[in-house]
Amino acid sequence: MRRFFINPDTIIRDEIILSEQESHHIARVLRLGKGTTLQLLDGRGNIHDAEIISLGRQLTLKLLSSVHIKRDDIPLRICQSVLKGQKMELLMQKCTELGVAEFTPYYSERCQLRKTELSKISSKYDRWQRIIEEACKQCNNPIKMELKPFLSFEEMLVQQDGAVQKILFWEEEKQENSLHSHPVQTKDDGLQIVFGPEGGFPATEVESAKQAGFTILSLGPRILKAETANIAAVSIIQHLLGNM
Repeated sequence: MRRFFINPDTIIRDEIILSEQESHHIARVLRLGKGTTLQLLDGRGNIHDAEIISLGRQLTLKLLSSVHIKRDDIPLRICQSVLKGQKMELLMQKCTELGVAEFTPYYSERCQLRKTELSKISSKYDRWQRIIEEACKQCNNPIKMELKPFLSFEEMLVQQDGAVQKILFWEEEKQENSLHSHPVQTKDDGLQIVFGPEGGFPATEVESAKQAGFTILSLGPRILKAETANIAAVSIIQHLLGNM
């Protein structure tokens, strides 16, 4: 069954009227006709099965059934220093699949993007949002990962309040300081996990993170690429939180 995102403010009754933009995409671009059944996702955990019963500038659908999938009890918030090429797109996709609640891109000292590239980060948000939505559709995940504004390193450090457990992974941290020795908290406030750029964190940024209440941990003896470290750690932590 085809899946589509709808505005979360769409009124859901026995009959659902879609917006002109959504209707055009379904009827004109995809050429789906009357009698077609599809799923509507609102990004907030609601899944509606519906059947197209009327075509036009605004489609009318008959509601067949609805179900609500609740969010994870312990939300995971990821902060990632922006990476080169298509690596950020890969992480948007995989973090969505893995059930991350929030994703914050930020700038750190050793980020390998040029200033001209950094100035264009905001222009990538529309594409990143589409990648997140496509990942939700493909994995039948009705809860859309929230993409937060692009921040500086300093802004990122104070993004969350003190109740949230804050962890920064650093390749130069002692290996005994890892997830094996430092359990993740299972409180409703959740976690904020920070990953660095391809060049890693300088000691000055790590010290600033410590002062801001972050625990500095190692991912072990293996040297991992920036995007691999993110995906590996997110998978492990979601397992430890009971989210997968």
